Amino acid sequence: MTYQSIETNKNRLILVKETLFSGQSFMWNESDHEGGIYSSVIDGSPVLIKQDNPYSLSVSVEKNELFGIPVQSFFEHYFSLDIATNSLFDDEFAARYPDLAFRLLKLQGLRVLRQDPYETLVTFMCAQGIGMSIIRRQVNMLCRYFGNEVRVADGGRDTPLYSFPAPSVLADADPALLRRCCNNNSMRAGNIGEASRLLALGRLDLQALSDPSLPLSEIRTELTALKGIGFKIADCIALFGLGRFDAFPIDTHVEQFLSSWFSIGAHQKGLSQKRYLHLQEKAVELLGESLSGYAGHHLFHCWRTTEKNMKAF
Repeated sequence: MTYQSIETNKNRLILVKETLFSGQSFMWNESDHEGGIYSSVIDGSPVLIKQDNPYSLSVSVEKNELFGIPVQSFFEHYFSLDIATNSLFDDEFAARYPDLAFRLLKLQGLRVLRQDPYETLVTFMCAQGIGMSIIRRQVNMLCRYFGNEVRVADGGRDTPLYSFPAPSVLADADPALLRRCCNNNSMRAGNIGEASRLLALGRLDLQALSDPSLPLSEIRTELTALKGIGFKIADCIALFGLGRFDAFPIDTHVEQFLSSWFSIGAHQKGLSQKRYLHLQEKAVELLGESLSGYAGHHLFHCWRTTEKNMKAF
């Protein structure tokens, strides 16, 4: 496998590690043999990525196309290199919040990924109320037990990687084994199995939900009809798996920075649907509608890394 360079459009910055490990994806792993190399499986093929410079990355993949798209175009889309992140926070924002705007400048290369919708749905169903290291462990187990093994030469060593399982596989998974991969949570395992069955039977159409003309409210209604998915998980799926950069998920960290940085709401125990929608409305007013979720992920990562000094992703 040889590397090919992917340069950003119009010299747009990219931070590869921060992007892959910012809490939006749990399918990437850093090489144990060579620092700065990140591996995953996309379209059944092993992929290695490394950062070249602030404006480019290199990818190594066996195929010329992924999901029928040339590799260069696929990764430009995957890393949302069409989005001008320097416009996420305007001059008015910088004038009102100069210290925060300075911190955000260092994260300008943070990209919101356009991930596989089903992979995103399941991984965020795994993410309810637990830390990122446990989420990553669950996803790794799902791939090991139910995905397909592929091998890649990583740092001169033959290394196994595992694809994300297909809906039909998790739909028919042994309940005990699936529960083991879901942190021994029977309800979570059952919900993931049920969502996978609906998708395998064609009763859930994630591609249809990817239609950019659909109102976010309709997407949320469809997703929250599934057991185990509330507003926050639905908005995460929309943002990271359906390409809806106007979706603004709210968890504890988001609730905290909205209150601390912008005086939007006050941290309370529990988050009702009414309060969730109120906070979301105020956040969209602050950040603008079209890229509020994209900007929100920058704020989320900034809060965790610079305010809370958290290291685990």
